[in-house]
Amino acid sequence: MQPILQFLSPEDIANLHQSALTILAEVGMRLPAPEALEKLQQAGAEVTDQDRVLFPANLVRQALDQVPKRPDVTLFARDPKWDVTFTSRQPAISCMTMATSVLDPFTDQRRSATDQDLAQLVRLADQCEHIAVNGGLITPQEVPGDFNDWYTWATCLKNTTKHVTGGMYGTQCVRDAVEMAALACGSRETFAQRPFISGWVLTLPPLSIDRESLEAMLEMGRHGIPSIISSGPILGTSSPITIAGTCAQTHAEILACITTAQVVNPGAPVVYTSFARGMDMKTGNVHMASPEFAILKGCMAQIGHWLNLPVRMPGMLRDSKCIDAQAGFETGMVGTVTALNADIIDAMQLDSDLLVDFADVVFCNECMGALKRLSRPVEVTEESTALEVIKEVGPGGNFLIHEHTFDLFQDELWMPRIMEHRSYDSWEQDGCKDIRAVARARMLEILQADHEALLSPEIEARIDAVVTQAVEGKS
Repeated sequence: MQPILQFLSPEDIANLHQSALTILAEVGMRLPAPEALEKLQQAGAEVTDQDRVLFPANLVRQALDQVPKRPDVTLFARDPKWDVTFTSRQPAISCMTMATSVLDPFTDQRRSATDQDLAQLVRLADQCEHIAVNGGLITPQEVPGDFNDWYTWATCLKNTTKHVTGGMYGTQCVRDAVEMAALACGSRETFAQRPFISGWVLTLPPLSIDRESLEAMLEMGRHGIPSIISSGPILGTSSPITIAGTCAQTHAEILACITTAQVVNPGAPVVYTSFARGMDMKTGNVHMASPEFAILKGCMAQIGHWLNLPVRMPGMLRDSKCIDAQAGFETGMVGTVTALNADIIDAMQLDSDLLVDFADVVFCNECMGALKRLSRPVEVTEESTALEVIKEVGPGGNFLIHEHTFDLFQDELWMPRIMEHRSYDSWEQDGCKDIRAVARARMLEILQADHEALLSPEIEARIDAVVTQAVEGKS
């Protein structure tokens, strides 16, 4: 059976869902986009205070009936071998987005992130086998700030054939991202058949969303682009201090977005996620790897699966400032919870979502390999029980030389690439390197290798032209 780690009983989930329906019906959510307000009102919702929408429970239920379920959603990739499906639950990691700083891959000095850093990080992630979804791990800081999403889309699409998730600032950003993606895959028709990008839709807790994000979600629905819908309240600040209260409010905000998406574009694909988190009440710093963060990821993932939706949760966004023992513990704690509950795990950032260490891409890829093995179902079959093999080997025998071991060991035993499993003497003879040193060496090896361009210079230039036109106001 599939290993499970549950924080909520089925009764708990049903109660939280009913609480969310009550919140939407009696408190409502601010949705400041004219198209959304008009369509929701026509569907039976009540609009008050100009943009606060009160959702009748039956409207939410209708939307949940319409929204595509797990077997019907695919995160397409430009190269089909990297398509992500949800017919079963085999977790993989995704590049998180929007960090502002990097550790320079060659000098190890912290500095502002650049577009060149992004290109290298995207190429690095493209070479890592357990990274299923690529994207803008960092936001370039030297480009015009109002258009950094455009630069990020251009750089990502030029440097990966995997599915890409990124920020979508308003309707025009979605349209331009579609144009760039269509150039990368050959035509708008090809893109329409296999839309290989998805976009973040972030609410503004409590119970609000900005107009640009809402309109971007509606535009994504028109193109069949999956919306990654996330509510990220902070315990005791933008949501109740209790885990249950935060789950109810967070779920309500996600349901409001799902309902709006389905009312405007029936059948629009969505992915359920949440960045609900805690805060250090002494310093005011937000936690991205505390026990409460892990609990909230487990709870919200359970609710998403209860709705039979694809689930994506942050699991490797550490509070630690570097790859050290704290980062390892945070990766193991939150990563295990999310691997046993979610489909996709956002990863590869440090310092509470602000910093990217190039070596961490390799480290997180390795950790995901172990977590995928941990989360794999234990199969009890005639072959796996191995009764005949046990009889053949008998008391005092040796399974190491048996054909059964030779045939199956590579599938049964996880084989690390950079984690240290050798003897102390072997490790000492090899220079006593810690995990970051080994990961950094592997990272440099990948970056310094010759990489064939994924697109022609002509197509890259046309993608760049979309960005230039947006900056110059010609879109």
